Amino acid sequence: MSDSVQTHLSAELNDFVSGLQTEETTIGAVLDAIADRGFGLILLILALPAALPLPAPGYATPFGLMMGLLAFQMMRGRSTPWFPERVRKRKISKSKLAWTVKNAGVPLRFVEWIIRPRLSGLARNRAFLALVGFIVLLMSISMSMPIPLTNTAPSFVIFVLAAGILEEDGLVLLGGLVLAPVAAGIAGVAVYYAWTHGLDAVEQHAKPMIKGFLGLS
Repeated sequence: MSDSVQTHLSAELNDFVSGLQTEETTIGAVLDAIADRGFGLILLILALPAALPLPAPGYATPFGLMMGLLAFQMMRGRSTPWFPERVRKRKISKSKLAWTVKNAGVPLRFVEWIIRPRLSGLARNRAFLALVGFIVLLMSISMSMPIPLTNTAPSFVIFVLAAGILEEDGLVLLGGLVLAPVAAGIAGVAVYYAWTHGLDAVEQHAKPMIKGFLGLS
C-alpha cells in the first residue's frame, strides 16, 4: 500500500480540524465544509471520539443520535447528509476535535493499514449502502445508551464502516458488517447486567467476563 493512501485519513482529519477558523464552530458549518464527501467523513468524525480506547467524555449520546439520523437517510437512499436547523446551530469545540484526532492513534492506524479502494462497485451499491445504514442505525442506538460497554465497540464499527464508505472499500465495509454482531453482543451483555443487576454490575461482572471471552484479561 502506498504512503499516500496509508496516511490519507490522518491527513484529511488533521486538515479538517486545522482548517476551522474559530475555536467554536457549528454542526452546520462542519456539514457545509465536507458536504462533497457524502456520509463517510461526517460519520467518521462523529464516531471517532467514542471509538477511542479512552473515549472523549460527553460525545457518545448526542453524536449517536446524530449518526442515527444519518443512518436513516442512508437507508432512504440520500446521497448527501442533512440535519434540521436546530442541530445545525449546535456548537462544537475545535479543541475537543483536535484532542480526539491527536489521540486517535489506535483506530486510525488500524483503518489506515487495511484501507484502499476494493470492491468499489459494492461500496457504491444503493441496496448494500442501505444495509450499511441499517447497521449504523443499530450501532448508533447502542452507543447512545448511558451504560458502560455500549459505546466504544459500536462506535468502532461505525468508524470502520465510515472509512469504507469514504474510500469506497467494499472489503472493509464487509469487515465492518462482520464486526457488528460482536459489538452488538458486548452491548447486549452490558444492557442485560445493567437491567437485572444495576450499572455497577456492568463494571464488576460483565466487563471482566467479556474481556475473558475475548482473551483480553
